[in-house]
Amino acid sequence: MSNYDTKEAILGLSAIDPELEDHLKNHPLPSRDGITIAQMRQNMSDTETQRYNAGPTFGTTESVMTIPMRDGHESEIRIFRPASPPATGSPLVALLFGGGFITGSNIQLVPIARSAAALYGAVAVTLSYRRAPEYKFPTAPHDAWDSVKWLAANAKSLGADPALGFVLGGISAGGGLTITTAQLAMKENLSPPLTGLWSCIPVALDESNVPEKYKDMFHSRHQNSTAPLLDGKYINLVKDLYKPDIMSTDYSPFNSDIGFEGLPKTYVQVCGMDPLRDDGLIYERAIREKGVQTKLDVYPGLPHAFFSAFPDLKQSAKYRSDIAVKMGWLLGREPDREVLRVMAAKPEVSPAETVANGAQA
Repeated sequence: MSNYDTKEAILGLSAIDPELEDHLKNHPLPSRDGITIAQMRQNMSDTETQRYNAGPTFGTTESVMTIPMRDGHESEIRIFRPASPPATGSPLVALLFGGGFITGSNIQLVPIARSAAALYGAVAVTLSYRRAPEYKFPTAPHDAWDSVKWLAANAKSLGADPALGFVLGGISAGGGLTITTAQLAMKENLSPPLTGLWSCIPVALDESNVPEKYKDMFHSRHQNSTAPLLDGKYINLVKDLYKPDIMSTDYSPFNSDIGFEGLPKTYVQVCGMDPLRDDGLIYERAIREKGVQTKLDVYPGLPHAFFSAFPDLKQSAKYRSDIAVKMGWLLGREPDREVLRVMAAKPEVSPAETVANGAQA
């Protein structure tokens, strides 16, 4: 049982973090009224590019290539390898960016890819998927699944051995794609199989498909509908542009007909003042109750993707450290302590550049 299996405990997570409250008094967020999709994409791209260029590489090498999707589209991936690959071989880590299925790119999670390569000797790959509104549902989940299948079949050519670990992870939209892809991988008997999942602030549910057993846990859409960074208005915009089929297995693992038994061990991160808060809490509880090994980190009183908009907060440093350490748990490896220290440090980017783009939904 976690500390967040009761309605009262869950509702209490929305009370604003004191450090964030003080920050917002002195630095109120700019209005996003009237912002266009093009502006959101440019703002996100600017932030991603600055972090990509300024962040430590830890001596990792990077290469770029394209891989085929089912319709002939060539999807770009970035491969990060450790400076000195382990003599015993490298596990494989694949990462899916966030951005509400509208913004974001495969350089967004490069800092995490670099750290996974440096900390654990992994070959880390940042994946792409096509975005709405140009490519509506289910293009994104199809691209994610096609990419994971390609990695499973071609890992050796990248210098990775999935038998040593095959972790799939992502943030927000990417966190949701992670858990739907994992469900499909289990149903389709992906070989070699995924061995670990990282799902950060995922979208996993809709009010219309919450299982009866967990309906008393699902309050965040309304409770946090006016939260900073991601609010109900933005969620509705995503639905209008992405046009998901809420009852599809490509949208939510809760729509699957095979259950959760047999999923690999899973790490979930949840923000307390997030409209998507209860998606992650319910998913973690549901798979845990089916015998899946889980770890859960909750950041009370903080909004969706707070770690990007407010990197100076103490909880943002904790978030960065949590990812690095829990990736080791997923891979069954111990981290390099110096790399871990650098990974937890504040990224070199101005918070003002991260809030106008829309959160990483």
